[in-house]
Amino acid sequence: MKIRNTIFPLIVFLFIFVTSSLFAQTGKIAGRVIDKNTGEALPFVNILVVGTSQGAASDIDGYYSILNLRPGTYSLKASAIGYTSVTISNLKVSMGLTTKADFQLSETSVSLGQEVVVVAKRPLVTKDLTASTAIISSDEIASLPVTEFQQVLQLKAGIVGGNVRGGRRGEILYQIDGVPVTDAYDGSTVVDVDKNAIQELQFISGAFNAEYGRALSGVVNLATKDGSNKFQGSVTSYIGGHYSSRTDIFRNINNFKPTSIRNLGGNLSGPILSNKLYFYVNSRYNYFDGWFYGKKIFNPWDITINKSPTLPLAQRYDIQKTGDGSIVPMNWSEKVYLHGKLTYLPFTGFKVTLTYINDRLRFKTYDGGARFDFNPAGDYKQFRWGNTSILGITHTLGSHTFYQANFSYFFKKYRRYAYKNLDNPLWTNVKLLNQQPKEVPSFKTGGTRNDMFKRITNDFGFKFDLTSQVTRIHEIKMGINFTRTQVSVDDFNLLQWIDKNGNGKFDPGEDGIDDPQITLNPFVKVRIPNPNDPNENLSIHNYNHKPVELSAYIQDKLELNNFIVNIGVRADYFEPDGKVLVDPSDPDIYRPRRPKNIAETIAQRRTHWYKDATPKFQISPRLGVAFPITDRAVIHFSYGHFFQVANYELLYKNPEYKFGFGTDNLGIAGNPDLKPEQTISGEIGIQQSFTDELGVDITAYFRDIRSLTGTRADEIRLFGGAGKYSQFVNSDFGFVKGIIFSINKRFSNHWSATLDYTFQSAKGNASDPEATRNALANGELPEIQLVPLNWDQTHTLNTTFTYSYDNWGFSFIATYGSGFPYTPTQSINLSKLLNNSELKPSTYNVDLRAYYDLMLLNDYKLTFFLRVTNLFDIKNESNVYSDSGTADFTLDEFLRKRQHLPTLVNSIDAFYRNPSFYFEPRRIEMGASFYF
Repeated sequence: MKIRNTIFPLIVFLFIFVTSSLFAQTGKIAGRVIDKNTGEALPFVNILVVGTSQGAASDIDGYYSILNLRPGTYSLKASAIGYTSVTISNLKVSMGLTTKADFQLSETSVSLGQEVVVVAKRPLVTKDLTASTAIISSDEIASLPVTEFQQVLQLKAGIVGGNVRGGRRGEILYQIDGVPVTDAYDGSTVVDVDKNAIQELQFISGAFNAEYGRALSGVVNLATKDGSNKFQGSVTSYIGGHYSSRTDIFRNINNFKPTSIRNLGGNLSGPILSNKLYFYVNSRYNYFDGWFYGKKIFNPWDITINKSPTLPLAQRYDIQKTGDGSIVPMNWSEKVYLHGKLTYLPFTGFKVTLTYINDRLRFKTYDGGARFDFNPAGDYKQFRWGNTSILGITHTLGSHTFYQANFSYFFKKYRRYAYKNLDNPLWTNVKLLNQQPKEVPSFKTGGTRNDMFKRITNDFGFKFDLTSQVTRIHEIKMGINFTRTQVSVDDFNLLQWIDKNGNGKFDPGEDGIDDPQITLNPFVKVRIPNPNDPNENLSIHNYNHKPVELSAYIQDKLELNNFIVNIGVRADYFEPDGKVLVDPSDPDIYRPRRPKNIAETIAQRRTHWYKDATPKFQISPRLGVAFPITDRAVIHFSYGHFFQVANYELLYKNPEYKFGFGTDNLGIAGNPDLKPEQTISGEIGIQQSFTDELGVDITAYFRDIRSLTGTRADEIRLFGGAGKYSQFVNSDFGFVKGIIFSINKRFSNHWSATLDYTFQSAKGNASDPEATRNALANGELPEIQLVPLNWDQTHTLNTTFTYSYDNWGFSFIATYGSGFPYTPTQSINLSKLLNNSELKPSTYNVDLRAYYDLMLLNDYKLTFFLRVTNLFDIKNESNVYSDSGTADFTLDEFLRKRQHLPTLVNSIDAFYRNPSFYFEPRRIEMGASFYF
């Protein structure tokens, strides 16, 4: 790591002068205390958060504020000598926001008069919200027919097809208790947090404040639950499966097996030392069979023999079938989750938390293009491990200031292979993988995947943060964050050999493998390619990089009587720890093109072949304003510049720039010298509350997207002119605009409802970083203008409805999408005009949850529940054939049927009704939860 002398002092300077801030993981209660009879301000009134040691005293003008409150519901008590004490209950506190609580005290003749209790109603309009933010409590999550918190996010306005406001995947910052947990390799989460462990979920899709970095599109804040002085917990178990009449698409789907889905989870919290040390533990086991099923007709070692091309097609092949015909799940998963949290309060105003999350997943994904339907054992097995450890220290320095220090370590590992061990005797000849008859559309009749992939991300982080209510108006937040990541990848195609010498080890000359149709021997031995051997290392790519990120920001929240302003600036520094080429026309150090380089040894070339990628530095200003125009309406505006370092998988792809020989495009190289991707975002909207229970939010937004990672039309030509390649550069761009409309009917009279509608246009030159290169490789013209992106759906509507009466109730989720774009076949020669010019069919869906509560001995509750996903078993298409615009028909299928070809492996219908072209069919789950 080389921290440049010109940058590091600047960051240190910012640190000294701004120190740091809590990542909006706590909220604040503020208000004023007045005499009820005279209306005059009451100074020096004690304000206490009931059940805690946190509180404040009103100032000379009667104002007070209480910082550093975890998300939740509180009671606040105001007391002063000569006045009746007043308690306001049911005060909801959310991350990064201010809850208003004003007191009116009446005089009394004694110091301990009768206490007055007021139940607060949380306003539907959040007056200090300057950017579009969805706040979902644990109760709201529990009431919906969802099993993961990501499903709740998909219901929020601004998310279309999993993309936030028209951005690409991997542009979201995920935080657990204020600490970023985004995997910089691909932008995913390091671990999945169980929905039952979440106290509050906050999703910011607007122009978020300066405290948030490493994101272009949105921020997801997860505040997890703490222990308390009360022992409490729950156990949940459910079973289920899929049931549908769509047997023409999904194999075995009409056979309802209630144990295809199995889940057992629970949580427990309470005190270890009363008022000092608390614990929270959550664990879960989940098995999911999936809805794609294969049939084990073939084993990977089965051989298909073409007896003679002159024979009639029905007699041409001798197809070995040793499978037992059993039904096999092909997108199953098995998950084990453990989450523990300790909270220690050694003295007033000081808190230490230790959080550990372990998430392990074994799974298989169905590849609708590879078609292992009848040879399921030949496809990949996949594994993912994730660990998160966070040590947090929060120290309140006074009634107006506190700091937080966080030390974090994250580990994520992903592996993919057919067999784990190289010495497994079941590895098969690579020629079996594509031996199926080509004259008719056929599933694979044998063979195994012949590659292995492993990647590991280790992330060490430190944050030291400070928040201070400098005056009644100004809340200053300042922060610094240091992250050192180690990312390693091992990606290789296995080399196959036959032990001709019979000594059990590879000897030179044993690489050649014979045709199994001749030898009738399907098995081979495999080995990892030598990364230093030019004859082999095109089949292996591995690297180990240690990039560093350093950031600082300062932000001021001005809370005036007539408007609220969030203004701030952020500085980000990135040290990529990568190499770039000195001579791009001669990239491959193992296979040089220039004569002078050919004459050198590899060691000699290394002295001049590469140079260090340069560090990156950027400044991001942010502004957000909220104008309360009435007590029930607020106009909000936000604007900002946002930067994000490209995902590391793009920086370090093919890090040694290895390319073979040829005249076409030979591939893509990563680029550790990529500039940060940039987005300029802005929005303006209004929140309006019509009643205490009904409110709306209308927001218009835009995003000017620049310097996205892509590939250019001008390929890099190799020395000598024989061949060319592409490299990732900051070439892609786009523009997004839209309007979101949300209605929230708060729970009252036994029901609640929400409606989130997004009208959006998302245009750009490419939906994928490799799109331009792939177009050139296919002989097509790349885009040089704005066209609809793959997730450009004009109309997206999500609604929820919840009804609860005494001890029973139900809830619905209904969704509608107007359809995503696709490129029709006729655009092959007219991609400039017709790329993504047609729409896939629209989609709609309804999910259900119903429950019944049974109270036991007053302190215990048993809840029976039923969840049904895709209640009406609607056939929604996720992909279509480009010649028809539907998944139900393709011209190729029509022509094949007219040929009246014999069935050799599978029917024509089975091949073209690709189940991966459709969304999940009906899923039914039933279970019970016990609360104590």
